[in-house]
Amino acid sequence: MELNEKLNIDDMEKTAENFHKSLKFALRVENKDARVLEYDPEDYEFEYSYSRSAMIQIFEITVECAWKIMQRWVKINNDKFIIEKPKRELFRIARECGLIDDSAKWWTFYEARNTTSHAYNEEKAEEVYKLAKEFDGYLSEFMVRLEERA
Repeated sequence: MELNEKLNIDDMEKTAENFHKSLKFALRVENKDARVLEYDPEDYEFEYSYSRSAMIQIFEITVECAWKIMQRWVKINNDKFIIEKPKRELFRIARECGLIDDSAKWWTFYEARNTTSHAYNEEKAEEVYKLAKEFDGYLSEFMVRLEERA
């Protein structure tokens, strides 16, 4: 990618859209919305677990895509050597550039994404699901800023 090339954010926009749709569905299941519950109410625990697992997967994909597009943006607009730096540094630079407000929170999301990739249990799944719900606002803010700067 040449430094004067415009950053293509189409994939990030689609990923963010899928994240928002998935979260909306997961929240409907969580709230026992009859429009999405297809099984007997006794099967609610299965449906909740299933939708939560799907939400965790889309969270992982979205966080991965976000940090990669963040890295590309920083490389084009600020620091061509960003790939050689630790990921935590990327979030700090992205904050300094105005792409995000809270680099520590983004690092938390990134660590959660890594955790679920390697170890999976009920407690961790619930913790990551809660973070995924919180990530929604951070992602929306990031997308607005990215679109303004792309």
